[in-house]
Amino acid sequence: MKMKRPTPRTFGVICLISTVTACTNIEVTKVNPENRLLTDPFLQLPTKNSVNVVWFSNFKGIEHKLIYGENTTSDVVTTRLERMMEDASSKQFGKSHDKLTYRSVYRHEAVATGLTQGERVDYSITSTDRDGFEFSSSTYTLAPEPGKGQALRILLTSDFQSKKNVVANYQKVVETVGIPDAVLFAGDFVDVPDRASEWFDQSKVDAPAFFPALQGNHQKYLPGSPYNGGEILQHSPLFGSVGNHEVMGRYLPEKEGYNLYGSFNDPHPTWFAEALYEEVKADVNPNSDDTIKAQWISDNSHNQQSFLDIFTFPSDGPRGEEYFATTFGDVFIISMNVSRIWRSWDVSGDSKSKFVEALSTLQEPSEWGFGEFIFERFDKDSEQYAWLQSVVQSEEFKQSKYKVVMAHQGVFGLGDNTVPVLAEPVMQLVEKSVNGSEVITELTFPLTTEQWTTIVVPKLESISEVRYQYPLAQDIWLNDIEPLLLENGVDLVHIGHSHLWNRAQVDDLHYLESSNVGNSYGAYYIDDSGEYTDNKRISNSNFWVDVNSDQPRWSAENYPQNGDPHGRIMSFPSEFSPMKSENENYPDLPFVTSNTLSVFSILDTGTGTVKSYVLDPTKLDSEVQLFDEFSLK
Repeated sequence: MKMKRPTPRTFGVICLISTVTACTNIEVTKVNPENRLLTDPFLQLPTKNSVNVVWFSNFKGIEHKLIYGENTTSDVVTTRLERMMEDASSKQFGKSHDKLTYRSVYRHEAVATGLTQGERVDYSITSTDRDGFEFSSSTYTLAPEPGKGQALRILLTSDFQSKKNVVANYQKVVETVGIPDAVLFAGDFVDVPDRASEWFDQSKVDAPAFFPALQGNHQKYLPGSPYNGGEILQHSPLFGSVGNHEVMGRYLPEKEGYNLYGSFNDPHPTWFAEALYEEVKADVNPNSDDTIKAQWISDNSHNQQSFLDIFTFPSDGPRGEEYFATTFGDVFIISMNVSRIWRSWDVSGDSKSKFVEALSTLQEPSEWGFGEFIFERFDKDSEQYAWLQSVVQSEEFKQSKYKVVMAHQGVFGLGDNTVPVLAEPVMQLVEKSVNGSEVITELTFPLTTEQWTTIVVPKLESISEVRYQYPLAQDIWLNDIEPLLLENGVDLVHIGHSHLWNRAQVDDLHYLESSNVGNSYGAYYIDDSGEYTDNKRISNSNFWVDVNSDQPRWSAENYPQNGDPHGRIMSFPSEFSPMKSENENYPDLPFVTSNTLSVFSILDTGTGTVKSYVLDPTKLDSEVQLFDEFSLK
């Protein structure tokens, strides 16, 4: 970033007294030393003749410019992000926050128009603060959407989530294959989306900020780091999908003890907030204003406001940018919203989890977690499914050479987060009969307001437990989405969530998780040789003790302890198994799960292949090796 002094506007007088008195006019300027650009510019929403350029500053400014090719535009839209905050858990260089603090974050967006497909032009941006100081970026390159037939290299990534290996990962992408033509990011951009520093300037060891790592500026915020990240987003448009870490929970900043991580971990289903609204609407919205109603329900359930405020995605879907479809050269991109809250495996009743509510809150549903409820429905009766049907029936989709779906949640594979499967939670209200046996009332999410008020509420005083079941046979992805994708010739499903590498093939459809390995949660796989055995699904939680007991509350048939939950066969790496570097005695294994190794994947449309590379970031001279390659079609 460059800062230029303004044209002199105010003057003072200095008089020097000696044998001769001399008075000299000098320039006096006032500058706020805190003002700065928070990011370099980055690219969004490419069309056949334009691309959007976005950047952030911590000041509103009086003028902003985009300079590209021979053109300059000051037609820049500036907005303030309303929910960018810090709290006591935030880590910024030289700063601390002893309470919840809102930060000034301004977003600037301009459109470069009149572009030609296949041609790159130089560009830069400038923002001027109210004192007339100019803050300018370096010069980068931009281009519109590529034309059909243009060979592209597209980075497939996910789960940045402030994890330790991401800076090395993105630096090695650029050093190995060059700057990619685009980035497909399958969710979990940061850890807590309302925490500003996680996006812009976090200085926590092993917890980098998003933009510095993907713009090659990490060492600016953590001097001494061996890696600086990759200069990618300045040149490559990013397409993303909503993951569970894009979603904040209830927004109740006036509530005592409110903090950012607590809010993130405190979402409620929309249907529950709607039921509560009916009880309080006379007080909170006496004039029945639809905007007030929508905001109250959002504030008392969950939202992805900060995420959607930061990026610009296509808005063709019924919920705007939350899920979308677009083309990029020969690739048709579908971004789905497939995410749910993550909760622990604990079934002791001491706290809310995937499977139970805390026993201490049974009469206080405002403190419930509602299991791992799905944020946005995608089943065959949902709005999102109807939209997806219309997308795959479009001529643009049918004529595209490659068809790629992004969905964050673990829809296949060996990762910890593929179990339980993506079924709507079945709530079990457990009551004890006179003879001590259980009487169970079952309700499948989402509930109606009538079900909540007439069935659940009357039982609150008598229930002894609230459990959640996720029947294997009711997996929404397997039953509704996979058949639709197979029927319409989708080539690749790119997912994240479990922080490992694995892939599978069902007919002509390839599944790939290539999330930022290096902070993995395990691959639940038992090899026939006996050399590799990972039974963490069994050993790490009292849930599995219950499942394997004489009187289980959850049936083992619904919760496979190893392998893909539906028995999909994992594909082995085509070149070599990176896990052998973890243990030379390991056999070839169909995954990479490691807290040392890091992996990235590239879709090469020129060859129609997906290539995956591995490196060891703990070694600065680590060789980046191609370990897997497969062909689409």
